[in-house]
Amino acid sequence: MDMGPIGGPEGAHSSLHTPRLHHRSEQHGRLEPDALCAICGEQGALLVFRGPDRLMRLPGEFQVVRCRRCTTFYQWPRLPWSELQRYYEGDYDSYATAIQDEPSWLRRAVRRVYPRKMRHFVERFCQTGQLLDVGCGSGLFLEEMQQTGRWTLQGLEPTAAAADYVRRRFGIPVLEQTFEQADLPAESLDVVTLWHVLEHVADPLLTLRTIWHALRPGGHLICSIPNYESLSRRLFGPYWVGWDLPRHLFIFPRATLVALLEREGFQPRADACFMISYASLGHSLDFWQQEWPAAAQPAATLLRRLYASPIGRLGSYPPQLLVERLGLATVTTWAFQKAARHD
Repeated sequence: MDMGPIGGPEGAHSSLHTPRLHHRSEQHGRLEPDALCAICGEQGALLVFRGPDRLMRLPGEFQVVRCRRCTTFYQWPRLPWSELQRYYEGDYDSYATAIQDEPSWLRRAVRRVYPRKMRHFVERFCQTGQLLDVGCGSGLFLEEMQQTGRWTLQGLEPTAAAADYVRRRFGIPVLEQTFEQADLPAESLDVVTLWHVLEHVADPLLTLRTIWHALRPGGHLICSIPNYESLSRRLFGPYWVGWDLPRHLFIFPRATLVALLEREGFQPRADACFMISYASLGHSLDFWQQEWPAAAQPAATLLRRLYASPIGRLGSYPPQLLVERLGLATVTTWAFQKAARHD
């Protein structure tokens, strides 16, 4: 895993004296003997790096380890939901208000781009039926699907304020619980969507098995996850937004994900990169700049303003589109179809 410092080979000096990436410390690669992989059951894992909550900047330090057997990255030790819940409250990105409530038509149009892409991806495989959106947040995807009039919709969201918002604003039923608590009827769903969810769940195996049983024969699981093979992960190392400690509990390399899903009775149908490259890159830049010394912060502020400017947005679009086409964007969306399980 290439985690050298940004801006040049290890040992090079930046004119801004930006920090070296801490995963090259004495702790990198150390065995964590008590770590237990929830994917393959392997005892012991290799420490990758430690880091804080860079998105919401709440207190705490967390660490990522890598399973020596199945190569899954996971957070160890993991916080119980009773402690982790506070890292999802307030201004967390998944809890935005309804697109229709935006006063600006331009802002409405911009915000609708990605929900529409999500709908189009889903409807490549299924055009109508029963759909459950797991981790629905404040319902932006459900809002998009509701407008077609072709779907019977339900959400699942453990955060009370977000779940209540979806019920009140859209009239869509929401199960207010974690997925581990959900009791879904067998073969009752045509599509289950997990947009930026699988990396958050405490027990991915239980999640996948529950979904398999809830899907009708031939039903589809649609999931978007951080793309470990992304260019931004290679560039930003531990400052990559895909790690998002402490909310992201698991990161799956591509081959690991496919092997896991096939073992649990799903066949891959397609994958694509089309989601939020601009925002994701902006977060990674911000996470990196948080470590810059005080003397470099004026330059960091200037860089952020340039990136957020119309020129920065337009200038970044062509290379980000190319990165998406090459499958190297920060997020990959997958379609899996229910098949036979291999117990």
